Amino acid sequence: MHALVLGGVEAATVAFGTAAVTIVLLMFALSLAIATAQTGLVATLRARAPQVKRWGGWILLGVGVWVIVLGAWAMVFARLFPV
Repeated sequence: MHALVLGGVEAATVAFGTAAVTIVLLMFALSLAIATAQTGLVATLRARAPQVKRWGGWILLGVGVWVIVLGAWAMVFARLFPV
């Protein structure tokens, strides 16, 4: 509105056009950056899939042991952490 009052229709059109082009270029750059990062991330995960699976297995085993311990000594944990 300020450009329209001071410079007329031409200045307002130039201001709007500049803003529109800037937004489009920023969105294009952002989508290109995300696509590049995503491609690199997927390639890295595929290369390290065996390690990811191995660590996931160990974590799952640890959680399973923790659930068994909680079930076996439920009363001890209930006294330690009253709710």
